[in-house]
Amino acid sequence: MKKVTAVYFSPTKGTQAYVTEIARRLSAKVCTIDLTVPENRSREYTFGPDDVVIFGAPVYAGRLPQIEGGIFEKIKGCDTPAVFNVSYGNREFDDALLEEKEICEANGFIGIAAGAWLAPHTFSDRIAAGRPDDSDLRAVDEFAAGILEIMKRGDWKKGELKVPGNHPYRDTMVMPFCPAGDETCTECGKCVQVCPVGAVSRENPRETDAGKCIDCLACVKNCPEHSRKVYGPQFEALKERLEHNLLSVRKEPATFKIK
Repeated sequence: MKKVTAVYFSPTKGTQAYVTEIARRLSAKVCTIDLTVPENRSREYTFGPDDVVIFGAPVYAGRLPQIEGGIFEKIKGCDTPAVFNVSYGNREFDDALLEEKEICEANGFIGIAAGAWLAPHTFSDRIAAGRPDDSDLRAVDEFAAGILEIMKRGDWKKGELKVPGNHPYRDTMVMPFCPAGDETCTECGKCVQVCPVGAVSRENPRETDAGKCIDCLACVKNCPEHSRKVYGPQFEALKERLEHNLLSVRKEPATFKIK
């Protein structure tokens, strides 16, 4: 197998889990590039035809997370085989997988397979809780086996990878809320460290820059004092609606390969 690199943006680790599981099934030695870290997104990376890159990002309201400078824009390939992945919280992945595919293929990658996977919803730990579970990992096994078969065939450059999605993409959605710290905050700085977009103030970590925040809630989920929360009736109403619509449904992974 060629050199395998897992490249992902994953604030709450759901996407990371899938991308690394896929990569490990393809090679005993895997390199990783965590684009959740802002410094890593500022660097350029180049891959050649002897590499295989496994991409991954979460779905936010049907799109890739919209952040300054983009996520994968500085990852360059040269006829490099690639596998595109998104994870979502049991609603829909809409245009996100197509968006990821088109960004990466425009940068020199050749898509050979793609997957849309289930992970806990950002706004509710009850939705898609515990995923990936054993059933998901069996799907990962089958997916990785299919990728190995494609690579063995050697004709993957001639294939065409098609994934669901629409043009134009869905409009991006800006949530009318963002997390903040309360009086129990000890200013430990953990929220500053895990924020992927620098939206948490180093000087006053209780505050959040709403203009930068992407509502990934990494700061909420990693706060050791449980001081950071999302406040307000709009968030609670959205969470209640999501749970009402999604808790009774179990979506399964969707995978796609070149033909």
